[in-house]
Amino acid sequence: MTTSAERMKRLRERQAAALAPVDDPGQRDPDELLLPSVDATIEALKLGPEHEAVAQLARRYAAAIDKAKDPAAALRALGPSLTKILQELQATPASRPAKRPERGTPNRIAALRAAHAQHPAVRKRGA
Repeated sequence: MTTSAERMKRLRERQAAALAPVDDPGQRDPDELLLPSVDATIEALKLGPEHEAVAQLARRYAAAIDKAKDPAAALRALGPSLTKILQELQATPASRPAKRPERGTPNRIAALRAAHAQHPAVRKRGA
């Protein structure tokens, strides 16, 4: 019978083996590589020099996933971290500020609130 500590040690060893770099990453399909996509995304963002360290970290995560013996395991292990970094750089649609259309006139509720605020009884209470 094995202890929980021994099972955890074997699990960590398997995970580390999956993340270990493969000798020849050129065998992979170029369409499955993340690094070129991350590079293109970072270039499109037109980041300043203050973002270079975070951008470099994103590139390293992508390269580690691309070079891993088991890219699926590497993606499970490093994917969330890469996603967080890309969100910090506002490189994902969900991380960008929402663009709201400018409105020329107030909506119906705003008009009612404005009319209510002008009522004499409401003005008297506020005074």
